[in-house]
Amino acid sequence: MKSVEIMYKRFFDSAGDPRLVSSGCGKMLDVNRAGVELLGYCSRQEVLELESVRALFLEPEVGRDFQRRLEAQGSIREFEATLRKKDGTDFYAAITATLSFEEDGSISWEGVLRDITGVKELQSAFLEVEKHNRELSESERRIRELNRHVLDMLMIMSHDIRGPLVSIAATLKLLLRGSFGRMDESVWNTVSDLMARVRHLIGIAEECLGSAHSIDGAVLKEREFIDLRQDIIDPVLDEMSNEIEERGIVIDNRLGAIPAGTINISSEMMWLKPVFRNLFKNAIKYGGKGCTIAFGFQDHGAFYRLNVYNSGVPIPQDYRDRLFTKFSHIDDGAEKKDGFGMGLYLIREMVRKHEGDMWYEPRHNGSDFIFILPKKPA
Repeated sequence: MKSVEIMYKRFFDSAGDPRLVSSGCGKMLDVNRAGVELLGYCSRQEVLELESVRALFLEPEVGRDFQRRLEAQGSIREFEATLRKKDGTDFYAAITATLSFEEDGSISWEGVLRDITGVKELQSAFLEVEKHNRELSESERRIRELNRHVLDMLMIMSHDIRGPLVSIAATLKLLLRGSFGRMDESVWNTVSDLMARVRHLIGIAEECLGSAHSIDGAVLKEREFIDLRQDIIDPVLDEMSNEIEERGIVIDNRLGAIPAGTINISSEMMWLKPVFRNLFKNAIKYGGKGCTIAFGFQDHGAFYRLNVYNSGVPIPQDYRDRLFTKFSHIDDGAEKKDGFGMGLYLIREMVRKHEGDMWYEPRHNGSDFIFILPKKPA
């Protein structure tokens, strides 16, 4: 028995885990070297001189609770408590202990301490991050809900404004054609200017409607299908007819242009109107007076390939990589123009959101903006 006790004592002292032994009343009976180091004492004797093992607990009531549970259960695993070191600092510990009944009737217990300070800090950090993520998720949900309401209001407003504007434009067109009688030249010019302004407002309303749809994925449908040429391209060119005429620009319909009735697309594709409007505006601006503008398409089976071309000097090589980036501008060498700031970036994002793509190709005598769109099932 003596040799067994000696072997156990050696094992106890050399164990890597901090270990301690206490009597049933809390008197410290033994502690190994790892326990002395963990508790921050200089020697084993210092630990044994403690009044009670409960002196190690930062909160005495927690120490008493540990003692009661151990006596009631006979053993306890991973009891978490905050313990105090000699220098007054504290740390989180997990205690696993077992009661022992001696031959003389006395009771003692042996326990293993495990420093879990790092684990608790990680748990606390994780809970904090989880709380932050929940708050962030809730904030994002509220923002998405608010954005949806804003988009709904924008689509409804744009839709409701567009209708009366189209009616006004139709009446003004009849006036300009003389359907209600001849007008003086000054009156005709005033009505013509008003017509241009109404067309501009219609364009803004349609851009808002198309942009909101490209984000939200829903649109107020008036009919199931629209004609790409008749409902999108021709109205956009009609909006710009005054500027096209003033600059002496030629619209060339021979270069693979889109005949009316060739492509029927679903009415959700009304967002194509701001795409063509932006490309035509840039063609007018950068093609210059007397240039030629052409538009066309090719049917590639699974997708359409569309383009808007303008004659003139191709875009300089140094600017081509920045064409579709935010806040990019082009200097043609003569005057700095304010185009290509956000327009090309936004319309390419629209096209890409609908599974297409857009790019620029220089020509020997001009510029060509090309975009592709996948065909949708009928």
